[in-house]
Parts: sequence; structure tokens; C-alpha cells
Amino acid sequence: MSLYVVVHPRFGDAARVASDERHRPQLVADIGTGGALSIQIDDEPGSTELASRFARSLAAAALRFAERCEEAIPGPPIALPVMCSEMGTAGDR
Repeated sequence: MSLYVVVHPRFGDAARVASDERHRPQLVADIGTGGALSIQIDDEPGSTELASRFARSLAAAALRFAERCEEAIPGPPIALPVMCSEMGTAGDR
């Protein structure tokens, strides 16, 4: 199954860590009004380890993306509100 999603971030979009009803972690990107992308762990053997590896890879790529975006900003940086749960687990639900 192929899935290709394009997101153009807007104010209000955010990333957070949540939990499902079995208290397993989920990585959630809230996009637009009512849209969300959720990365979840299932019951397959090794899925927790794979999810951990995938999340670290995604985090590294996200940092590189942020750096490249910041390099492309002309002039002095603009202070924007924090749009993800960068501080501890405040975004956990």
C-alpha cells in the first residue's frame, strides 16, 4: 500500500505524544481543522522496537528539515509560538 501525504504547515498545526486506551504511546501530528496523522504501535512482535527506531529517524530528519527551513529565511528570525510538545510530556493525553 502506497500513501503519499503533503502537508503545508499552518498556525495551529502541532505535533504531540499521546497514549491509546492500552496506554501505548502514539506520535500525533494535528493538521488543519480536525485532521491528524497518528503513528501507533500494534501487537506484532518487534513493533515497539521498530516504532522507536522509526521515531528517532523521523526526529533526526525533522531537525534537519527545520535547520534547512531556518537557513532559507531571509533577514532576522521571527519569533513564532511553540507548535509542538518540546517540553517534557506536556502534550501527552
